[in-house]
Amino acid sequence: MVTRIHPEPAQPALPADLAALSAITSDAYRQVKDRLREVITRLGEEGRLRLPSEAELSTALGVSRATLRSALQSLQKEGRIRRLHGHGTFINRHALGLGANLAEAGAFMDLLTEAGHQATVSTADQRVVPLDADMAASLEIPAGEQALRIERVFAASGAPAVHSVDHFPVRLLGDDPRALEATQSTFEFVERHIGPPVCYSVAEVRPVLPPAEVATALKIPATQPLLRLRHTHIQADEQPVAVTVVHVNDEYLRFSVIRTYLDE
Repeated sequence: MVTRIHPEPAQPALPADLAALSAITSDAYRQVKDRLREVITRLGEEGRLRLPSEAELSTALGVSRATLRSALQSLQKEGRIRRLHGHGTFINRHALGLGANLAEAGAFMDLLTEAGHQATVSTADQRVVPLDADMAASLEIPAGEQALRIERVFAASGAPAVHSVDHFPVRLLGDDPRALEATQSTFEFVERHIGPPVCYSVAEVRPVLPPAEVATALKIPATQPLLRLRHTHIQADEQPVAVTVVHVNDEYLRFSVIRTYLDE
Protein backbone atom coordinates (compact mmCIF):
# COMPACT_ATOMS: atom_id res chain seq x y z
CA MET A 1 0.00 0.00 0.00
CA VAL A 2 1.29 3.46 -0.86
CA THR A 3 0.92 6.24 1.69
CA ARG A 4 1.01 9.83 0.55
CA ILE A 5 2.48 12.28 3.02
CA HIS A 6 1.60 15.98 2.77
CA PRO A 7 3.38 18.67 4.78
CA GLU A 8 1.37 20.55 7.38
CA PRO A 9 0.23 24.03 6.27
CA ALA A 10 2.52 25.70 8.81
CA GLN A 11 5.61 24.12 7.27
CA PRO A 12 7.56 25.87 4.51
CA ALA A 13 6.81 24.84 0.94
CA LEU A 14 9.02 22.10 -0.47
CA PRO A 15 11.39 22.78 -3.35
CA ALA A 16 9.69 21.99 -6.65
CA ASP A 17 12.13 19.24 -7.51
CA LEU A 18 11.23 17.36 -4.32
CA ALA A 19 7.47 17.34 -4.87
CA ALA A 20 7.55 13.91 -6.53
CA LEU A 21 9.14 12.34 -3.45
CA SER A 22 6.08 12.43 -1.21
CA ALA A 23 4.88 8.85 -1.86
CA ILE A 24 6.69 6.00 -0.15
CA THR A 25 5.83 2.47 0.88
CA SER A 26 6.11 0.98 4.35
CA ASP A 27 9.63 -0.24 3.55
CA ALA A 28 10.94 3.21 4.44
CA TYR A 29 14.69 2.67 4.41
CA ARG A 30 14.86 1.08 0.98
CA GLN A 31 12.37 3.51 -0.47
CA VAL A 32 14.27 6.49 0.91
CA LYS A 33 17.54 5.21 -0.47
CA ASP A 34 16.03 4.63 -3.91
CA ARG A 35 14.45 8.08 -3.94
CA LEU A 36 17.71 9.70 -2.83
CA ARG A 37 19.46 8.02 -5.75
CA GLU A 38 16.85 9.60 -8.03
CA VAL A 39 17.53 13.02 -6.50
CA ILE A 40 21.29 12.56 -6.86
CA THR A 41 20.93 11.66 -10.53
CA ARG A 42 18.55 14.51 -11.29
CA LEU A 43 20.50 17.20 -9.45
CA GLY A 44 23.79 15.93 -10.86
CA GLU A 45 22.45 16.20 -14.41
CA GLU A 46 21.53 19.80 -13.64
CA GLY A 47 24.98 20.55 -12.26
CA ARG A 48 23.64 21.04 -8.72
CA LEU A 49 25.89 19.14 -6.33
CA ARG A 50 24.47 20.09 -2.95
CA LEU A 51 21.54 18.11 -1.56
CA PRO A 52 18.68 19.82 0.27
CA SER A 53 18.84 19.89 4.06
CA GLU A 54 17.86 16.89 6.17
CA ALA A 55 14.75 18.77 7.29
CA GLU A 56 13.61 19.32 3.69
CA LEU A 57 14.35 15.75 2.68
CA SER A 58 12.67 14.14 5.68
CA THR A 59 9.56 16.26 5.10
CA ALA A 60 9.48 15.46 1.40
CA LEU A 61 9.85 11.74 2.02
CA GLY A 62 7.56 11.65 5.04
CA VAL A 63 10.04 9.69 7.13
CA SER A 64 11.89 10.28 10.36
CA ARG A 65 15.25 11.99 10.46
CA ALA A 66 16.73 8.72 11.81
CA THR A 67 15.59 6.76 8.74
CA LEU A 68 16.85 9.49 6.45
CA ARG A 69 20.25 9.60 8.16
CA SER A 70 20.61 5.82 7.83
CA ALA A 71 20.00 6.06 4.08
CA LEU A 72 22.41 9.00 3.73
CA GLN A 73 25.09 7.17 5.70
CA SER A 74 24.70 4.15 3.43
CA LEU A 75 25.07 6.30 0.31
CA GLN A 76 28.10 7.95 1.86
CA LYS A 77 29.75 4.56 2.46
CA GLU A 78 29.03 3.68 -1.18
CA GLY A 79 30.82 6.86 -2.26
CA ARG A 80 27.76 8.46 -3.85
CA ILE A 81 27.74 11.48 -1.53
CA ARG A 82 29.98 13.32 0.91
CA ARG A 83 28.71 14.73 4.19
CA LEU A 84 30.80 17.64 5.45
CA HIS A 85 30.13 18.71 9.01
CA GLY A 86 28.89 22.26 9.15
CA HIS A 87 28.68 22.57 5.38
CA GLY A 88 26.05 20.10 4.16
CA THR A 89 25.71 16.99 2.00
CA PHE A 90 27.25 16.99 -1.46
CA ILE A 91 26.98 14.72 -4.48
CA ASN A 92 30.21 13.04 -5.53
CA ARG A 93 30.38 14.33 -9.10
CA HIS A 94 33.08 11.77 -9.97
CA ALA A 95 30.60 8.95 -9.25
CA LEU A 96 27.88 10.35 -11.51
CA GLY A 97 27.30 8.26 -14.60
CA LEU A 98 29.24 5.25 -13.32
CA GLY A 99 27.79 1.79 -13.84
CA ALA A 100 26.26 -0.31 -11.11
CA ASN A 101 28.34 -0.18 -7.95
CA LEU A 102 29.59 -3.68 -7.21
CA ALA A 103 29.50 -2.87 -3.50
CA GLU A 104 25.78 -2.10 -3.56
CA ALA A 105 23.10 -4.69 -2.98
CA GLY A 106 20.72 -4.79 -5.89
CA ALA A 107 18.53 -7.18 -7.83
CA PHE A 108 19.47 -7.59 -11.48
CA MET A 109 16.03 -6.41 -12.57
CA ASP A 110 16.78 -3.09 -10.86
CA LEU A 111 20.37 -2.88 -12.13
CA LEU A 112 19.34 -3.47 -15.74
CA THR A 113 16.55 -0.92 -15.44
CA GLU A 114 18.93 1.65 -13.98
CA ALA A 115 21.26 0.97 -16.92
CA GLY A 116 18.47 2.07 -19.26
CA HIS A 117 17.10 -1.30 -20.38
CA GLN A 118 13.64 -2.77 -20.22
CA ALA A 119 14.35 -5.61 -17.81
CA THR A 120 12.58 -8.97 -17.76
CA VAL A 121 13.38 -12.28 -16.10
CA SER A 122 12.46 -15.89 -16.81
CA THR A 123 12.98 -19.00 -14.70
CA ALA A 124 14.82 -21.51 -16.86
CA ASP A 125 14.93 -24.35 -14.32
CA GLN A 126 13.93 -25.15 -10.74
CA ARG A 127 14.84 -28.46 -9.13
CA VAL A 128 16.40 -30.09 -6.06
CA VAL A 129 20.04 -31.20 -6.41
CA PRO A 130 22.79 -32.55 -4.13
CA LEU A 131 25.46 -30.01 -3.20
CA ASP A 132 29.05 -30.52 -4.22
CA ALA A 133 31.78 -30.00 -1.62
CA ASP A 134 32.59 -26.41 -2.64
CA MET A 135 28.99 -25.19 -2.60
CA ALA A 136 28.26 -27.03 0.66
CA ALA A 137 31.30 -25.48 2.33
CA SER A 138 30.07 -21.99 1.43
CA LEU A 139 26.69 -22.82 2.97
CA GLU A 140 28.36 -24.45 6.00
CA ILE A 141 26.52 -27.74 5.61
CA PRO A 142 27.74 -31.25 4.71
CA ALA A 143 28.48 -32.11 1.10
CA GLY A 144 25.73 -34.14 -0.51
CA GLU A 145 22.89 -32.35 1.29
CA GLN A 146 20.12 -31.20 -0.98
CA ALA A 147 19.54 -27.68 -2.23
CA LEU A 148 16.90 -26.00 -4.34
CA ARG A 149 18.56 -24.87 -7.55
CA ILE A 150 16.91 -21.96 -9.38
CA GLU A 151 18.23 -20.89 -12.77
CA ARG A 152 17.15 -17.51 -14.17
CA VAL A 153 17.91 -15.52 -17.30
CA PHE A 154 17.60 -11.74 -17.15
CA ALA A 155 16.98 -9.94 -20.43
CA ALA A 156 17.84 -6.36 -21.38
CA SER A 157 15.21 -5.04 -23.81
CA GLY A 158 14.64 -8.59 -25.02
CA ALA A 159 18.30 -9.68 -25.28
CA PRO A 160 19.58 -12.24 -22.73
CA ALA A 161 22.11 -10.39 -20.59
CA VAL A 162 22.58 -12.16 -17.24
CA HIS A 163 22.54 -15.84 -16.32
CA SER A 164 21.98 -16.61 -12.64
CA VAL A 165 21.91 -19.84 -10.61
CA ASP A 166 20.89 -19.88 -6.93
CA HIS A 167 21.34 -22.70 -4.44
CA PHE A 168 19.21 -22.65 -1.26
CA PRO A 169 19.60 -25.40 1.39
CA VAL A 170 16.48 -27.58 1.41
CA ARG A 171 16.71 -27.76 5.21
CA LEU A 172 15.59 -24.09 5.29
CA LEU A 173 12.64 -24.45 2.90
CA GLY A 174 10.01 -26.73 4.40
CA ASP A 175 8.37 -29.84 2.98
CA ASP A 176 7.97 -29.07 -0.74
CA PRO A 177 10.70 -26.69 -1.99
CA ARG A 178 9.95 -27.51 -5.64
CA ALA A 179 6.56 -25.83 -5.30
CA LEU A 180 7.93 -22.52 -4.01
CA GLU A 181 7.63 -19.47 -6.25
CA ALA A 182 11.00 -18.66 -7.81
CA THR A 183 10.49 -14.85 -7.46
CA GLN A 184 12.48 -12.29 -9.44
CA SER A 185 15.58 -12.20 -7.25
CA THR A 186 17.57 -14.07 -4.63
CA PHE A 187 16.84 -11.38 -2.04
CA GLU A 188 13.08 -11.58 -2.60
CA PHE A 189 13.15 -15.39 -2.40
CA VAL A 190 14.99 -15.33 0.93
CA GLU A 191 12.56 -12.85 2.48
CA ARG A 192 9.49 -14.65 1.19
CA HIS A 193 10.43 -18.27 1.84
CA ILE A 194 13.21 -18.36 4.42
CA GLY A 195 12.61 -15.47 6.80
CA PRO A 196 14.93 -12.61 7.75
CA PRO A 197 16.42 -10.81 4.75
CA VAL A 198 19.98 -11.07 3.50
CA CYS A 199 22.17 -8.85 5.66
CA TYR A 200 25.27 -8.90 3.47
CA SER A 201 26.87 -10.84 0.64
CA VAL A 202 30.45 -11.91 0.06
CA ALA A 203 31.37 -11.89 -3.62
CA GLU A 204 34.17 -13.38 -5.70
CA VAL A 205 34.61 -11.65 -9.06
CA ARG A 206 36.37 -13.25 -12.04
CA PRO A 207 36.51 -12.78 -15.80
CA VAL A 208 35.78 -16.15 -17.44
CA LEU A 209 34.84 -17.83 -20.67
CA PRO A 210 31.25 -19.07 -20.43
CA PRO A 211 30.39 -22.69 -19.71
CA ALA A 212 28.50 -24.24 -22.62
CA GLU A 213 25.08 -23.97 -20.96
CA VAL A 214 25.66 -20.29 -20.14
CA ALA A 215 26.79 -19.48 -23.68
CA THR A 216 23.63 -21.14 -24.97
CA ALA A 217 21.36 -19.30 -22.52
CA LEU A 218 22.92 -15.92 -23.31
CA LYS A 219 23.17 -16.64 -27.05
CA ILE A 220 26.86 -15.78 -27.25
CA PRO A 221 29.92 -17.57 -28.66
CA ALA A 222 31.93 -19.71 -26.28
CA THR A 223 34.91 -17.41 -26.88
CA GLN A 224 33.21 -14.28 -25.48
CA PRO A 225 34.47 -13.36 -21.98
CA LEU A 226 31.92 -12.75 -19.23
CA LEU A 227 32.08 -11.40 -15.70
CA ARG A 228 31.42 -14.16 -13.16
CA LEU A 229 30.12 -13.17 -9.73
CA ARG A 230 29.87 -15.80 -7.01
CA HIS A 231 27.90 -14.48 -4.04
CA THR A 232 27.41 -16.10 -0.66
CA HIS A 233 24.38 -14.45 0.97
CA ILE A 234 24.31 -14.20 4.76
CA GLN A 235 21.62 -13.25 7.26
CA ALA A 236 22.09 -11.08 10.35
CA ASP A 237 22.71 -14.17 12.53
CA GLU A 238 25.72 -15.01 10.30
CA GLN A 239 23.85 -17.94 8.74
CA PRO A 240 24.62 -18.44 5.01
CA VAL A 241 21.29 -18.93 3.24
CA ALA A 242 22.17 -19.03 -0.46
CA VAL A 243 24.94 -19.09 -3.00
CA THR A 244 24.43 -17.36 -6.33
CA VAL A 245 26.66 -17.80 -9.37
CA VAL A 246 26.06 -15.13 -12.00
CA HIS A 247 27.49 -14.61 -15.49
CA VAL A 248 27.10 -11.07 -16.84
CA ASN A 249 27.44 -9.92 -20.44
CA ASP A 250 29.02 -6.49 -20.06
CA GLU A 251 27.50 -5.31 -23.31
CA TYR A 252 24.37 -4.74 -21.24
CA LEU A 253 25.56 -4.22 -17.66
CA ARG A 254 28.88 -2.90 -16.39
CA PHE A 255 30.02 -2.58 -12.81
CA SER A 256 32.12 0.02 -11.06
CA VAL A 257 33.61 0.10 -7.58
CA ILE A 258 33.72 3.28 -5.52
CA ARG A 259 36.25 3.10 -2.70
CA THR A 260 36.05 5.56 0.18
CA TYR A 261 38.87 6.26 2.62
CA LEU A 262 37.73 9.01 4.97
CA ASP A 263 34.60 9.36 7.08
CA GLU A 264 33.68 13.00 7.44
